Amino acid sequence: MKPKCNYILALERTLYDVHQSDYYPLKDIEAFWKQYPIGLIRDNLIELQSKVNSEQLSAFSLDLLKALVAYLTAHLSNLDLALSLSEVFETSKEELKTTKGISDFFNRVSSSNPNS
Repeated sequence: MKPKCNYILALERTLYDVHQSDYYPLKDIEAFWKQYPIGLIRDNLIELQSKVNSEQLSAFSLDLLKALVAYLTAHLSNLDLALSLSEVFETSKEELKTTKGISDFFNRVSSSNPNS
């Protein structure tokens, strides 16, 4: 498989892995912050932007960095991270329902396949 396809597959796989019975989101959050200090995140976004000059990517990168800095600051300040975002998350909840259905299907198929 081509490297670009592997990258896209890894991105897609992320949405399906959350449905595994042993998925523990705090493990991924901890691993992320251990690997990517905020300065490195900023540097990577700047590097990405220099390679792909896009206004949409620029806006997303800025919003992503703002959200990560806000999360980090709230966490370090011991702020209550319980937000009322249920309306905002509706689209994402629907996406996760869809990926759950697909994940369940492939789990059933693979468990019934004697070659897997």
